[in-house]
Amino acid sequence: MGKEHFLKALSKTMQHEGHYSADKLDPGGETYMGISRVYWPDWRGWVKIDEWLLAGKPEMNLDEDVREFYRVNFWNRIQGDWLAEISPAIAYEVFDTAVNIGVSSAVKFLQVGHNIASGYAYELTVDGKLGPKTLEMISRYLSMRPGSYELNEEILLNCLNGEQYVHYKANPNHKHFRGWFRRV
Repeated sequence: MGKEHFLKALSKTMQHEGHYSADKLDPGGETYMGISRVYWPDWRGWVKIDEWLLAGKPEMNLDEDVREFYRVNFWNRIQGDWLAEISPAIAYEVFDTAVNIGVSSAVKFLQVGHNIASGYAYELTVDGKLGPKTLEMISRYLSMRPGSYELNEEILLNCLNGEQYVHYKANPNHKHFRGWFRRV
């Protein structure tokens, strides 16, 4: 079941990521499927891309390399399989946020969102680490009464999105706002 959730989360995230780009105005610089050479210079796909570019081949297919990259660097680091068992929707949102602005920030947004949504009834330490305690508290919050699982999930997703809006608003790189807000 975990692989199915990962593939669905990746599919949703890839709707916002292009193929190959070398935009000099992008702080991430050269990218392939959202993987920045500036931030991930050791990704094994760059060797293949360099060979293709040198050979003048316009099409590249690194689907397996891309899937492995996102699974190892984002899905596994947010405990995606376990989080998806609690709430696939929350797992997908945290995954996409992690890809866009980093794992620690995504988890902090989830932790702050949880604290706000639960009315601080089950307060989490905001440390950017998604471990057993965060997973347990998210699960406990979703079962909290009054309210239903679906309503509590919606409230938590709204709080998580609110944290993202605050983050984006404070970012001086306004060129990418429209794309970022489509993700939230």
